[in-house]
Amino acid sequence: MDLAPELRLQIWQHAIPKDDLLGLAIYKKGCWQPRFLTPSDWDYEEVDPDNIRFEFRYDFLPVAFNVPLAFVNDEARGVVLSWAQRSGIEIMHNESQVYLQRQMNHEIDALYLPMDRIEDFEVEPLDRQFEEDMVHQELFYSEEPIPESWAWFNNIETVYVVVGQQPDEHGHWEIVDHGEKPIIWDIERGFELGDGGTVLNDDLYTLDDKSFRLATVGQANHPDTGEAVPSITLTTHDLLDAVEIGYNALSYTWGAPRINMTDEEKDVKRSILMNEKIVDVQTNLYDALHELRAACEGIPVWIDALCINQSDDSERSAQVSVMNQIYGKAKRVIVWLGKPYPELEAGIKAAERLGTESVPHILRMLGTQTWDFTYDMSLMPKLYGMEPLNEEEGIGLFNLFSCRWFTRVWVIQEVSLAEDVVILCNQKFTPFDCVGLTATFLHYSGLILALMFSVTREHPAYPLMRAMNVYQSERLQLLREWCKGEASVWGGVLSTIDFGAGLAQENQDSSSMLMLRLLFSTFGFEATDPRDIVYGLGGILRHMASERGLQVASEFEPNYAIQAKDLFQNVSKNIIETTDSLVLLTMLRDPSTRKTPGLPSWAMDYSAVMCNSVHGPQFRSVGIFDASRYTPKVTTERHFTIQENTLTAFGFPLGAVQKVAEDFEESFLGRLDRLADLLLSMKPVYPHTNQPADEALLRTLIWDNDLSNRPAQNVKNERFRQTMLEQITMGLNRIYAAEADKSAVEDQVLSSIQTMGYLDEVAAKYPSSFFPKVNVVRATCVQLGLIKPQEDDGPVTEEIKTSETPSSEKAIPPRIVMGSMWYAHRPFLTDTGYLGAGYLSIEAGDELWIVSGSPAPLILRKTGARDDEFTIVGEAYVHGIMQGETVTDDVVWKKIQMI
Repeated sequence: MDLAPELRLQIWQHAIPKDDLLGLAIYKKGCWQPRFLTPSDWDYEEVDPDNIRFEFRYDFLPVAFNVPLAFVNDEARGVVLSWAQRSGIEIMHNESQVYLQRQMNHEIDALYLPMDRIEDFEVEPLDRQFEEDMVHQELFYSEEPIPESWAWFNNIETVYVVVGQQPDEHGHWEIVDHGEKPIIWDIERGFELGDGGTVLNDDLYTLDDKSFRLATVGQANHPDTGEAVPSITLTTHDLLDAVEIGYNALSYTWGAPRINMTDEEKDVKRSILMNEKIVDVQTNLYDALHELRAACEGIPVWIDALCINQSDDSERSAQVSVMNQIYGKAKRVIVWLGKPYPELEAGIKAAERLGTESVPHILRMLGTQTWDFTYDMSLMPKLYGMEPLNEEEGIGLFNLFSCRWFTRVWVIQEVSLAEDVVILCNQKFTPFDCVGLTATFLHYSGLILALMFSVTREHPAYPLMRAMNVYQSERLQLLREWCKGEASVWGGVLSTIDFGAGLAQENQDSSSMLMLRLLFSTFGFEATDPRDIVYGLGGILRHMASERGLQVASEFEPNYAIQAKDLFQNVSKNIIETTDSLVLLTMLRDPSTRKTPGLPSWAMDYSAVMCNSVHGPQFRSVGIFDASRYTPKVTTERHFTIQENTLTAFGFPLGAVQKVAEDFEESFLGRLDRLADLLLSMKPVYPHTNQPADEALLRTLIWDNDLSNRPAQNVKNERFRQTMLEQITMGLNRIYAAEADKSAVEDQVLSSIQTMGYLDEVAAKYPSSFFPKVNVVRATCVQLGLIKPQEDDGPVTEEIKTSETPSSEKAIPPRIVMGSMWYAHRPFLTDTGYLGAGYLSIEAGDELWIVSGSPAPLILRKTGARDDEFTIVGEAYVHGIMQGETVTDDVVWKKIQMI
């Protein structure tokens, strides 16, 4: 139903801007003009022969604004034009828009001084007096106090502070009351809040990448409770003067410092005073401030949560871009793991001992590219000349390495770039290197396994075992030594570890290659903001790039205005195109673990998933893969391109996935029927390596890698058979042993064993395979007390003895190797007979492809939209084809698209 013309006209009239709507008049030169006074003016002076005063001509400044009503229809436009003509408003045009403009009304409008015109505003009235018509004239000059920009105005009523983005030339900005406390300027007291509270001028300005704030930690009484609380004073400094200041930098975690904390402990916030204002902070930071005041009183400290305005994306981006300098120039970086308690102190003390004594052994293992595999604590005196870890030290190390600090991506640059890094605990400083060296020693020696097995499930420290971050701590130390360059005592052995999937030699001239190496070596670290998985590496990236005279790619620079999915896609695209390789695809995580919606399957989401890649950091002696026989910047006939969300490449299929078996964790549930079925489906000899099928399957489970060599050496089926037996019986024990009714437990265990006929089928076809026989499983369950001996049990004494044969010192522990490779992967068999291991999400029907540029085969899944369009499930290890054996002259490369 159409409205009457009179009603429509009334609606248009109500939509016209109000006359008293405040606008911003942007200052420009030419507004300062002389005025010749007359006797009627209040400031006319008879003794002054000239009586000239400078005045600011508001009417010289336009106020630009938009009236959307003008673009509704012809009728509404006519109403706006009529109103504009009556009100003396001009219609203006530029290349991109039509807008309205009126003269500034000094009674309702605000004069706006852009940052780049403040100096012009202050200098113009002084310059004007030297122009020809003013020379030799007597001029009135006012001497009001600061700020100088207001010295020429005697009756300012309101000052508006524009924070953040500046308005453009023709934008129409309205000033609205958002209900917060106003900031008021007082000539005597400076800026203050409307309720009388003070605020430093520094709080009004966004920091750039040339300056930074420091906090001085004191103590004062809380104005409401009277409690003594940390009192912080912030000061701003030029980054160029950072070294001379002699400040500390704090490295800590924002959230709960430990996993074994109650929900109440995690969520509590405490109040502090910052520049005399009450501010709430996390309890962990509150505790750190108390410790800092006691241990480092008077020494300024940089603390990210306090020294960066976290709500200002512009400041946050600028400050994150110079964090490498902030930490690198600090006199000392102080690591805070949380409020001290006895077990944590015991762990730090143990690390101080091990870290000091283990250095020569670490250098030996890295230099020879071997692991000791010492999984017996009692061997420490014999092999290392070190006292074994006692129970107190072991529990202490559990508590130390389960601290959440070790999982934060930010700590990588915080400790890697600083010369002096210490852990502060109970007012005592311990060198961080002791902790990093301890983690490295425990990992490469194999003693980490002995440490983990030193506690039972019933022990209070058992939950900490699965949360130990030894791997992350070791990586921190390796990166710290990497950043030291020639100054590192590890200089001669760091080159033995491949952080670049074999690309380093061909691509050392780009920051993209450096970023790839960092991503390969830092998976498993976490960040509250997913974008910080990239930005948290920026400091160390800039440091390494500067050392090599390289420019950091813009995609890696902090920009918190961009969404995570766009950042990850841009970073992935840059690395792929710059390195001229698809090695990044081997770092893609299982689709079920990817957390960034809207991301193409070829782009990394950098989620914190602890899962090995076939190209992850490893000894160079293990070698690299080249399944597609692609040489970066040399192979050009089958190149790949990226357009928006699509990666177009060349490849050829090797068949479809037909069978999928258990992953490593499922193997502990007491059944291996799918793995056995996969083996029984194979021909006795695996045609792609001419190895017995059971050996080929075992080598597939460990990617034919013993952590020092590929092919794996000294792979004994009987030793792996013992591990498989333990996993089956462990599963039976875990599932059923908790039952209160022991007779019911026995029935369930016997029932499960009766379904394990597949074990004997494997034994009949492959007598020496790594699968145990059913009677050995039954006998072991008898030994464990899960079932009673049965009358029909045959003699298995010799077979059990074989399974229980102890490993020699420094022999490869099967469970460590299988856990490293098999974990988060599933064995699979294709309809064409290829045997491989892929991610958990792999399904029957997925396709196995060799894709040009990818050093590992890929599992692809058709989208259903087109026959040549796929999503990437992930990389795969496929036994016998990892060195390009399938790439022959008669292969037909097909163009495919991955989205």
